[in-house]
Amino acid sequence: MPRYGNNKVYVDDSVFQQKARKLAKQLGVDEHKFVKEQTGILAREVAKMTPPYAKFPSVYKGTSVGTAKDIKQGEWAVLKDLRQICFVVPDNVAERTHRYTKGGPVYRRGGIVAPGVIVNMGDLATWHKRNENHKGRTKDLDVPLLPWVGEALFLKYVKSQQKNVGIAKAAFYKASLQLGAKGAAVKGIKRHLATTSGSGIMTKTAKGPYGLISGRAKGLWHVNKHLPALERNRLIKAVKRLEYVNRQASKKAGFKTR
Repeated sequence: MPRYGNNKVYVDDSVFQQKARKLAKQLGVDEHKFVKEQTGILAREVAKMTPPYAKFPSVYKGTSVGTAKDIKQGEWAVLKDLRQICFVVPDNVAERTHRYTKGGPVYRRGGIVAPGVIVNMGDLATWHKRNENHKGRTKDLDVPLLPWVGEALFLKYVKSQQKNVGIAKAAFYKASLQLGAKGAAVKGIKRHLATTSGSGIMTKTAKGPYGLISGRAKGLWHVNKHLPALERNRLIKAVKRLEYVNRQASKKAGFKTR
Protein backbone atom coordinates (compact mmCIF):
# COMPACT_ATOMS: atom_id res chain seq x y z
CA MET A 1 0.00 0.00 0.00
CA PRO A 2 1.20 3.54 -0.58
CA ARG A 3 2.51 5.65 2.29
CA TYR A 4 1.97 9.40 2.45
CA GLY A 5 4.26 12.05 3.89
CA ASN A 6 4.71 15.75 3.14
CA ASN A 7 2.20 15.38 0.28
CA LYS A 8 4.46 12.68 -1.19
CA VAL A 9 3.30 9.17 -2.07
CA TYR A 10 5.70 6.30 -1.44
CA VAL A 11 4.65 3.07 -3.14
CA ASP A 12 5.20 0.35 -0.55
CA ASP A 13 5.35 -2.99 -2.36
CA SER A 14 7.37 -4.83 0.28
CA VAL A 15 5.49 -8.13 -0.04
CA PHE A 16 5.87 -8.14 -3.82
CA GLN A 17 9.59 -7.41 -3.60
CA GLN A 18 10.10 -10.03 -0.90
CA LYS A 19 8.54 -12.65 -3.16
CA ALA A 20 10.52 -11.44 -6.17
CA ARG A 21 13.77 -11.78 -4.23
CA LYS A 22 12.80 -15.28 -3.11
CA LEU A 23 12.00 -16.34 -6.68
CA ALA A 24 15.22 -14.82 -7.95
CA LYS A 25 17.20 -16.85 -5.41
CA GLN A 26 15.35 -20.06 -6.25
CA LEU A 27 16.08 -19.72 -9.96
CA GLY A 28 19.56 -18.33 -9.52
CA VAL A 29 19.14 -14.95 -11.24
CA ASP A 30 20.66 -11.67 -10.13
CA GLU A 31 18.44 -10.34 -7.34
CA HIS A 32 19.36 -6.67 -7.69
CA LYS A 33 18.88 -6.65 -11.45
CA PHE A 34 15.58 -8.52 -11.29
CA VAL A 35 14.06 -6.46 -8.45
CA LYS A 36 15.10 -3.25 -10.22
CA GLU A 37 13.52 -4.42 -13.48
CA GLN A 38 10.23 -5.44 -11.88
CA THR A 39 10.01 -2.32 -9.69
CA GLY A 40 10.54 -0.14 -12.75
CA ILE A 41 7.76 -1.92 -14.62
CA LEU A 42 5.48 -1.57 -11.58
CA ALA A 43 6.18 2.19 -11.52
CA ARG A 44 5.23 2.38 -15.19
CA GLU A 45 1.97 0.53 -14.53
CA VAL A 46 1.19 2.83 -11.60
CA ALA A 47 1.70 5.76 -13.99
CA LYS A 48 -0.85 4.24 -16.36
CA MET A 49 -3.40 4.00 -13.57
CA THR A 50 -2.87 7.57 -12.37
CA PRO A 51 -5.43 10.10 -13.73
CA PRO A 52 -6.27 11.51 -16.13
CA TYR A 53 -7.47 8.84 -18.51
CA ALA A 54 -10.27 9.00 -21.06
CA LYS A 55 -10.68 5.22 -20.98
CA PHE A 56 -9.73 2.95 -18.09
CA PRO A 57 -6.19 1.83 -18.93
CA SER A 58 -5.03 -1.74 -19.27
CA VAL A 59 -1.83 -2.88 -17.61
CA TYR A 60 -1.99 -6.21 -19.39
CA LYS A 61 -0.70 -4.98 -22.72
CA GLY A 62 1.57 -2.29 -24.07
CA THR A 63 4.31 -0.26 -22.43
CA SER A 64 3.22 3.28 -23.36
CA VAL A 65 1.89 5.65 -20.71
CA GLY A 66 -1.07 7.91 -21.50
CA THR A 67 -2.74 9.06 -24.69
CA ALA A 68 -3.62 12.41 -26.24
CA LYS A 69 -7.25 11.69 -25.29
CA ASP A 70 -6.20 11.27 -21.64
CA ILE A 71 -4.68 14.76 -21.66
CA LYS A 72 -7.82 16.21 -23.26
CA GLN A 73 -9.91 14.51 -20.57
CA GLY A 74 -7.72 16.09 -17.90
CA GLU A 75 -8.05 19.53 -19.47
CA TRP A 76 -11.83 19.16 -19.56
CA ALA A 77 -11.80 18.14 -15.87
CA VAL A 78 -9.88 21.33 -15.01
CA LEU A 79 -12.51 23.45 -16.77
CA LYS A 80 -15.36 21.58 -15.08
CA ASP A 81 -13.77 21.93 -11.63
CA LEU A 82 -13.22 25.67 -11.98
CA ARG A 83 -16.79 26.22 -13.16
CA GLN A 84 -17.95 24.66 -9.89
CA ILE A 85 -16.34 27.48 -7.88
CA CYS A 86 -16.78 30.47 -10.21
CA PHE A 87 -19.71 32.26 -11.82
CA VAL A 88 -18.49 33.50 -15.20
CA VAL A 89 -19.89 36.83 -16.42
CA PRO A 90 -19.05 39.15 -19.34
CA ASP A 91 -15.90 41.20 -18.74
CA ASN A 92 -17.73 44.54 -18.73
CA VAL A 93 -20.19 43.25 -16.13
CA ALA A 94 -17.36 42.06 -13.89
CA GLU A 95 -15.49 45.38 -14.16
CA ARG A 96 -18.57 47.53 -13.60
CA THR A 97 -19.82 45.46 -10.67
CA HIS A 98 -16.39 45.43 -9.01
CA ARG A 99 -16.18 49.21 -9.17
CA TYR A 100 -19.67 49.58 -7.75
CA THR A 101 -19.27 47.04 -4.90
CA LYS A 102 -15.70 48.17 -4.07
CA GLY A 103 -14.69 44.60 -3.38
CA GLY A 104 -17.77 43.72 -1.33
CA PRO A 105 -20.66 41.30 -1.96
CA VAL A 106 -22.86 41.59 -5.02
CA TYR A 107 -26.48 42.48 -4.25
CA ARG A 108 -29.55 42.06 -6.43
CA ARG A 109 -33.08 42.88 -5.27
CA GLY A 110 -31.97 43.32 -1.70
CA GLY A 111 -30.16 39.99 -1.41
CA ILE A 112 -26.58 38.79 -1.82
CA VAL A 113 -26.12 36.87 -5.08
CA ALA A 114 -22.33 36.57 -4.93
CA PRO A 115 -19.64 37.03 -2.25
CA GLY A 116 -17.76 39.40 -4.54
CA VAL A 117 -15.99 39.85 -7.88
CA ILE A 118 -12.53 38.42 -8.58
CA VAL A 119 -10.54 40.62 -10.93
CA ASN A 120 -6.97 39.26 -10.91
CA MET A 121 -5.07 35.97 -11.26
CA GLY A 122 -3.63 36.04 -7.74
CA ASP A 123 -7.01 36.27 -6.03
CA LEU A 124 -8.45 33.62 -8.34
CA ALA A 125 -5.56 31.26 -7.52
CA THR A 126 -6.13 31.82 -3.79
CA TRP A 127 -9.86 31.14 -4.17
CA HIS A 128 -9.11 27.99 -6.17
CA LYS A 129 -6.69 26.63 -3.57
CA ARG A 130 -9.12 27.40 -0.73
CA ASN A 131 -11.82 25.34 -2.41
CA GLU A 132 -9.70 22.33 -3.41
CA ASN A 133 -9.91 19.06 -1.50
CA HIS A 134 -7.06 16.64 -0.75
CA LYS A 135 -7.74 14.87 -4.04
CA GLY A 136 -7.06 18.02 -6.02
CA ARG A 137 -10.73 18.41 -6.98
CA THR A 138 -12.92 21.40 -6.20
CA LYS A 139 -16.02 21.67 -4.04
CA ASP A 140 -19.40 21.93 -5.76
CA LEU A 141 -20.56 25.27 -4.39
CA ASP A 142 -24.11 26.64 -4.49
CA VAL A 143 -24.60 29.58 -6.87
CA PRO A 144 -24.89 32.30 -4.17
CA LEU A 145 -21.45 31.26 -2.90
CA LEU A 146 -19.77 31.65 -6.30
CA PRO A 147 -17.72 34.80 -6.87
CA TRP A 148 -18.19 36.50 -10.21
CA VAL A 149 -15.27 36.25 -12.62
CA GLY A 150 -14.92 37.98 -15.98
CA GLU A 151 -14.77 35.62 -18.95
CA ALA A 152 -11.29 36.67 -20.14
CA LEU A 153 -9.74 36.26 -16.69
CA PHE A 154 -11.48 32.93 -16.16
CA LEU A 155 -10.24 31.48 -19.47
CA LYS A 156 -6.72 32.76 -18.84
CA TYR A 157 -6.65 31.02 -15.46
CA VAL A 158 -8.14 27.81 -16.90
CA LYS A 159 -5.35 27.64 -19.49
CA SER A 160 -2.71 28.20 -16.81
CA GLN A 161 -4.07 25.25 -14.82
CA GLN A 162 -4.49 23.00 -17.85
CA LYS A 163 -0.73 23.23 -18.38
CA ASN A 164 -0.38 21.06 -15.25
CA VAL A 165 -2.42 18.20 -16.70
CA GLY A 166 -0.32 15.04 -16.86
CA ILE A 167 2.07 15.96 -14.05
CA ALA A 168 0.79 13.20 -11.75
CA LYS A 169 1.30 10.54 -14.44
CA ALA A 170 4.72 12.01 -15.13
CA ALA A 171 5.80 11.52 -11.51
CA PHE A 172 5.63 7.73 -11.70
CA TYR A 173 6.66 7.60 -15.35
CA LYS A 174 9.83 9.43 -14.30
CA ALA A 175 10.35 6.90 -11.51
CA SER A 176 10.02 4.04 -13.99
CA LEU A 177 12.62 5.56 -16.31
CA GLN A 178 15.05 6.04 -13.43
CA LEU A 179 14.75 2.32 -12.70
CA GLY A 180 15.46 1.47 -16.33
CA ALA A 181 11.95 0.53 -17.50
CA LYS A 182 11.17 0.99 -21.18
CA GLY A 183 8.05 2.73 -22.45
CA ALA A 184 6.92 5.79 -24.36
CA ALA A 185 4.68 8.59 -23.13
CA VAL A 186 2.67 11.29 -24.86
CA LYS A 187 3.91 14.87 -25.06
CA GLY A 188 1.48 16.00 -22.34
CA ILE A 189 3.30 13.74 -19.87
CA LYS A 190 6.90 14.07 -21.07
CA ARG A 191 6.74 17.87 -20.83
CA HIS A 192 6.66 17.52 -17.02
CA LEU A 193 9.64 15.18 -16.60
CA ALA A 194 12.09 17.96 -15.78
CA THR A 195 9.92 19.46 -13.03
CA THR A 196 7.71 16.70 -11.62
CA SER A 197 8.63 15.16 -8.26
CA GLY A 198 9.02 11.50 -9.09
CA SER A 199 11.75 9.12 -8.01
CA GLY A 200 12.75 5.51 -8.54
CA ILE A 201 15.83 4.32 -6.66
CA MET A 202 17.39 1.08 -5.51
CA THR A 203 18.49 0.63 -1.92
CA LYS A 204 19.91 -2.27 0.04
CA THR A 205 18.24 -3.62 3.18
CA ALA A 206 19.10 -6.45 5.53
CA LYS A 207 16.76 -8.64 3.47
CA GLY A 208 18.30 -7.71 0.14
CA PRO A 209 17.84 -5.17 -2.70
CA TYR A 210 14.78 -2.95 -2.51
CA GLY A 211 13.26 -0.59 -5.09
CA LEU A 212 11.66 2.59 -3.78
CA ILE A 213 9.06 4.41 -5.89
CA SER A 214 7.75 7.84 -4.89
CA GLY A 215 5.99 10.84 -6.38
CA ARG A 216 4.47 14.16 -5.36
CA ALA A 217 1.54 15.64 -7.32
CA LYS A 218 -2.19 16.15 -7.03
CA GLY A 219 -4.10 13.08 -8.12
CA LEU A 220 -1.71 10.47 -6.75
CA TRP A 221 -4.29 9.42 -4.13
CA HIS A 222 -5.77 7.22 -6.88
CA VAL A 223 -2.76 4.95 -6.49
CA ASN A 224 -4.24 3.66 -3.23
CA LYS A 225 -7.15 1.78 -4.76
CA HIS A 226 -5.28 0.32 -7.74
CA LEU A 227 -1.98 -0.75 -6.17
CA PRO A 228 -3.05 -4.17 -4.77
CA ALA A 229 -4.28 -5.32 -8.21
CA LEU A 230 -1.18 -3.90 -9.90
CA GLU A 231 1.10 -5.77 -7.48
CA ARG A 232 -0.74 -9.07 -8.01
CA ASN A 233 -0.52 -8.66 -11.78
CA ARG A 234 3.15 -7.72 -11.63
CA LEU A 235 3.97 -10.71 -9.40
CA ILE A 236 2.30 -13.09 -11.85
CA LYS A 237 4.30 -11.56 -14.69
CA ALA A 238 7.45 -11.65 -12.60
CA VAL A 239 7.03 -15.41 -12.10
CA LYS A 240 6.52 -15.91 -15.83
CA ARG A 241 9.58 -13.79 -16.54
CA LEU A 242 11.72 -15.84 -14.15
CA GLU A 243 10.42 -19.09 -15.64
CA TYR A 244 11.32 -17.82 -19.10
CA VAL A 245 14.81 -16.80 -17.96
CA ASN A 246 15.29 -20.21 -16.37
CA ARG A 247 14.17 -22.05 -19.52
CA GLN A 248 16.54 -20.00 -21.67
CA ALA A 249 19.41 -20.73 -19.29
CA SER A 250 18.56 -24.45 -19.38
CA LYS A 251 18.55 -24.47 -23.17
CA LYS A 252 21.97 -22.82 -23.27
CA ALA A 253 23.25 -25.44 -20.84
CA GLY A 254 21.94 -28.22 -23.10
CA PHE A 255 19.03 -29.34 -20.91
CA LYS A 256 15.66 -30.21 -22.46
CA THR A 257 12.78 -27.90 -21.51
CA ARG A 258 9.08 -28.08 -22.14
